[in-house]
Amino acid sequence: MAVSRLSMLKFLELALTISCVVLHYKSLGENDEMTILLVAGTFVGYSIILIGLFAGHLLGNPINKKIDLFFSLLGCAMFIASGVLVLQAWESGFKTERRRLAISKGALAIINGAVFFIDSIFTFRD
Repeated sequence: MAVSRLSMLKFLELALTISCVVLHYKSLGENDEMTILLVAGTFVGYSIILIGLFAGHLLGNPINKKIDLFFSLLGCAMFIASGVLVLQAWESGFKTERRRLAISKGALAIINGAVFFIDSIFTFRD
């Protein structure tokens, strides 16, 4: 098992996703039910998916390129959408610690969406 550019990106995606889950737990307070469902589903769902992908890579069972590309593009869209919805929900809130954590959660989600997009480019070119 060689450490490649793709495995480093997957590890970065996993670290950012777990950070988003922790921040989501600490700053839960969105009022819109769809935002709550999308954000929680994206963060927890992709935590499970990325742990499975990373475990498969560590065990020497790489995933099919088309499936990896699908997960990366879908993750890009879902994380960016989640981040935008979180930022929109908290932009006019009171300046509290909870709001600061929520803004950080939204920003990290958008950054993770960008990392997923970069991952999809590298996967497509590979």
